[in-house]
Amino acid sequence: MKTKTPYYALLLLFLGIGLTAQAQHQVSGTIQDTEGALLEGATVLVAGTTQGMYSSEGGAFSITIPSPNDTLVVSFYGYLTQRVAVNGQRDLRVVLEFSDNTVDEIVVVGYGVQRKSDVTGAVTSINAEELARVPNASVAQILQGKAAGVQITPSSGAPGAGAIIRIRGVGTLNDASPLFVVDGMLLDDISFLNPNDIGSIEILKDASATAIYGSRGANGVIIISTKNGNTVGKGTITFNGYEGFQEVIRQIDITNANEYAVLSNELAANENRPPVFADPGIFGEGTNWQDVIFEVAPIRNYQVAFAGGSEASTYRMSGDYFRQDGIVRGGSYDRFTLRANNEYKVTSFLTAGHNLSLIYSRRVNEAGVLGNAYRTDPTIAPFDSLGNFSNTTINSPSANPEAQIFYNNNSSFAYRAVGNAYADIRFLKHFVLRTNLGVDAEVGFFKDFVPVFVVSPIQQNLENRLNAGMNRSQNLLWENTLTYSQEWEKHRVNVLGGVTAQTFDFENLGGSRINFPAETSEFFYLSAGEIEGQTNYNGSFAWSMFSMLGRVNYSYDNRFLATASFRRDGSSRFGVNNRFGNFPSFALGWNVAEEAFMESVKGINRLKLRASWGQIGNDKIGAYAGRPVVTGNLNAVFGPDEALNTGASIITLANPDIRWEETSQTDIGVEIGLFNDRFTAEFDYYRRVTNDILVDVPIPAYVGAANNPVINAAEVLNRGFDLSLGWRDQQGDFGYAVRAIASTVHNEVLALGEGKEEIFGGGLGVGGLLGTRTVPGLPIGAFYGYKVVGVFQTQEEIDAAPNRGIERPGDLQFEDTNSDGVITTADRTYLGSPVPSLIYSGDIELTWKGLGLFVSLYGQEGNKIINAKKMARFGTPNFESSYLDRWNGPGTSTTEPRITNGGHNYEMSERFLEDGGFARIRSVLLSFDLPQSLLTRLNMGQIQLYVSGTNLYTWQTFSGYTPEVGSGSVIAVGIDQGVYPLSKIYTGGVNLRF
Repeated sequence: MKTKTPYYALLLLFLGIGLTAQAQHQVSGTIQDTEGALLEGATVLVAGTTQGMYSSEGGAFSITIPSPNDTLVVSFYGYLTQRVAVNGQRDLRVVLEFSDNTVDEIVVVGYGVQRKSDVTGAVTSINAEELARVPNASVAQILQGKAAGVQITPSSGAPGAGAIIRIRGVGTLNDASPLFVVDGMLLDDISFLNPNDIGSIEILKDASATAIYGSRGANGVIIISTKNGNTVGKGTITFNGYEGFQEVIRQIDITNANEYAVLSNELAANENRPPVFADPGIFGEGTNWQDVIFEVAPIRNYQVAFAGGSEASTYRMSGDYFRQDGIVRGGSYDRFTLRANNEYKVTSFLTAGHNLSLIYSRRVNEAGVLGNAYRTDPTIAPFDSLGNFSNTTINSPSANPEAQIFYNNNSSFAYRAVGNAYADIRFLKHFVLRTNLGVDAEVGFFKDFVPVFVVSPIQQNLENRLNAGMNRSQNLLWENTLTYSQEWEKHRVNVLGGVTAQTFDFENLGGSRINFPAETSEFFYLSAGEIEGQTNYNGSFAWSMFSMLGRVNYSYDNRFLATASFRRDGSSRFGVNNRFGNFPSFALGWNVAEEAFMESVKGINRLKLRASWGQIGNDKIGAYAGRPVVTGNLNAVFGPDEALNTGASIITLANPDIRWEETSQTDIGVEIGLFNDRFTAEFDYYRRVTNDILVDVPIPAYVGAANNPVINAAEVLNRGFDLSLGWRDQQGDFGYAVRAIASTVHNEVLALGEGKEEIFGGGLGVGGLLGTRTVPGLPIGAFYGYKVVGVFQTQEEIDAAPNRGIERPGDLQFEDTNSDGVITTADRTYLGSPVPSLIYSGDIELTWKGLGLFVSLYGQEGNKIINAKKMARFGTPNFESSYLDRWNGPGTSTTEPRITNGGHNYEMSERFLEDGGFARIRSVLLSFDLPQSLLTRLNMGQIQLYVSGTNLYTWQTFSGYTPEVGSGSVIAVGIDQGVYPLSKIYTGGVNLRF
C-alpha cells in the first residue's frame, strides 16, 4: 500500500506543533482510607481532561498536570470521590471515605480514559485484585465469569493452556477472537501476562466502544493496563507466591474388567462370533486406565516486584516464575517473565516511557494418552509378568497408555518480547501529542524424538526419528495520536485524532531424520541422523494495515453525553479494488439523576440511559485471500524421456473484489445506582448483524485450483441481553458484597451466498462423518443428524415403521422427518445448538477486620454437546457405563441400543447429543491480613495469608470430563473427541509488601 508519504507528513506536522509546548506541574502523593490502609488501583484524573492514572503499590501516584492550579479527581470503588485542589502543591495525601459511589471512577477506553459517568458505550471494568484469586497461567481463563456478555471457554485443561473468548456471540464464520490491547500494544495473544502485573482490565462490547479500533475490534476489545511505579516516599518491594496441587475434577464412568468382558461376549454373540472371554467373572475391577494416566500435580507461582522513583522518573520491575505440571502424567509448563515499566520526565512538557516484557516458556507435551485411557481393554494390566509393557491390542487396537507416556519425548520452548515505547508532548495546556511504538516478537523451537521400541504390532517404532523445527513471528505497531481536552462552564469536550500502521510476518522452518546412533539428548539434532530420507519444510506469510482514526466526546452539564468516532482501515489482505473500509459509530447518553426534577426522588443517586450504533469490520481471512496463491514443489513426469520435472502452480484463485465484513451493532443500556450506590445495576439490549461474511465457495474441479476462492457471501445475527446486579455495604468492621451477572444470546445465520446454501463441518473422527450444518435460520455450527424415536423391540416393529432396511431388533429407530415412508440421509435434521442461550455467574465477598472470604460461581445453559468419543469404535474398545443399560431382548431398553461396533447405531444422531449445561463453584478464597498496628511495628506495608480452591465442584449431566468443549473453528464447537479435563486446584499463598 502506498501510504507512507501522508503518514510521515502528518507525523512531522504533529511533532512540529509540539515545539510550542509550555511548562507543566508535577504532583505526587498517596491515597489511603480513613483507617490508614493504602489504596492500590485508585484513579486520579485531572479535572476537565481525560488525563489520568492508577495508584500503584502503596497507594502512590505521580501525575503531570497542565497548571499548578488544576484540580484532581480521586476515586476508588467503594469510596466517596474526592476533588482535590492542587494550589501549587507537589506532595498530597488523599484520604477517601467509604461510599461505594462509582460515578467518577475512571475507565480506560480506546486511546484514552473517561469518567464512568461520561461513558456512552457498553464497557465493563474488572477489578484486577480478582484475577489473583484464581491460580492459572492464563489470564484469559481467569476472566471467566467476570463480565456480562462474555463467554470464556478453556481451550484445554493442559498446563499453560489458554481460552476461547466470545463477546456477544459469534458474528463471523472466520476467526471470532477479540482484540487484546496491552499498554497500547495490539495483540491476539496474552499468554505472556502474569495477573500480578495487571493494574486494570476493561472489556469493550458494543460498536460505539470498539469502532475506534476498526477492523481489529470486530469481535470486541479487551484493554489491559499493567502496573507502574511511583514517586512518593521510598520504593516498595512486593512478593506474591503460592504453592498448590491439582487433581482431575471427575473421571468418565467406563466399565470395569468384569463388565467389559460381559459386554464383549454379548457383542460377539450379536455378530455371530464365539465368546471372547470364557469366564468374565474372574476379572473383577481390572485396570482403570484413567487411574494410570492421572496424577496429583503441583502448581506454583512466585513474583518479586520493585516499584518507586523520583520526580524525574518512575519504575516498576518484576520477575515472575510460574510452573504447572499436568494432571495427565508427563506434561508440564514453565514460564519466566521479566517486566520493566519505566517513565521519564524528560522536560516540563515531554514525558517518555516504556512497558517491556521478556518471556521464556517451556512446554513438555503430554503423550496424547487420553483417548487410549478411555478405550484400552481393562482386563489387561500395564505390565506383563516379566515387567514388560503389556500388549493391549488383543481385543482392541488401543495403544498401552503407560508405554506412550514412557516413550514420549516431545517438548518446545520459546522466547518472546512484548512491549512498547511512547512519548507524550503536552502543549497549549489542552493538547497532548503521543507517539507509540509497539513490538511483539517471538521465536519458538520444538523437538519430538521417538526411540526404537516394540510394544505391540500397532505400537512400535523400528527406526528412531527426530522431528525438529522453529517458527518466528514479528508484530510491529506505530501509532500517533493528538488529543484536545477542554472544560468550561457546563461543557466538557475531548477530541482525538490519529494515524496508525501495523505489520505482521511469520515464518517456519523444520525437518526430520531417522536412524540416530544413540538415543540420548546429546544426539537430538538433525545433523546426527541419516541424510537419506530426510525431509524439510519452510513457509511464511505476512500482512499489514494502515489506519486513520478520530473521536469526539462531549458532555453538557454532566447530564447530556455524546460520542462520535470514525476509523478508516486499509488491509493488505484485500485486493486493490476494496482495500479500505470505513467504520463510524455514534452514541448518546443521559444522566437522568443529574436533572433537577430528580432531587426530590430519594434513594436514586445514579440513573443513566445510553444508546449507541456503529459499524466495525473484520479482515481475519488469511493473509492472501485477495491475491492468487502459488506453491512450488509440484512435480510431474512428462516429455519424451519421461523425466521428473519440478514446477509451481496456482492453488488458490484471487478475488480482488472481496470487501470487508461489516458488523452493525445497536446497543441500548441503563445504569442504576441506589442508596449511595450500594445497589448497582446495568442492563443492555444489543442487536448485532454481520454482513458480507467472507467464506470460500465451491468451484468446478476442471478449473484446476486446489482451494476454493473467498467471496462475501453470508449474514449472521446475534442479539440478546446483558444484566449485572450488585449490592455492597459496610457496617463497622463487617463488609459484604454480592454480585450477579447474566447474558443471553440468540445466534442465527440469516443468509449464505450462492453456491453455499449449507456449510458442513465438525469432523467426528469416524468414517468421515460430520456433525454440524450451518444454514440460514439456524445457529452457526448447528448439530445435524437423525432424531431418535426409540429402540426397535421386534422385527414386527421394524416392518411397520419407516426404516433403512438394515435394522435388527435392538437397533435405534430414526424419525422419518420428511414423511416419505423410508429413512434416508434426507431425514437428517437440526438437533441442537452448541451456543449456550444463557451464561451466568455470581460472587459473594465477606470481610471482617482482617478476614476475607470470596466465593465465585459460574454456569451456562441451553447448549448441546456431541459425545464423539463414544462414536468411534474400532475392534472392541472399552465401553462407557451407559452401555450397561443396553437392549438385550424385547422390553429391556427403549433408549440404549444393542451392543454393536459401528453401523446403523453409530450414525450421527440424538443418541450422542448430551446436555451442555452446568454450574460450577469457580473459586473460593479465604484470606487474613495482619492488622495495621502490627505491620507498623514490623515496618511492613502488607502481610496477607490465604488458601484457595478452584473448580471445586461442578453440577453437570454431560458424561465427559467437562462440558466446556470449545474449538478454534466456529463451525466445530461442542464436539468432544477427548478434551483434556480441567483440574481442581488447591493453593496456599502469601502476599507481602515492604
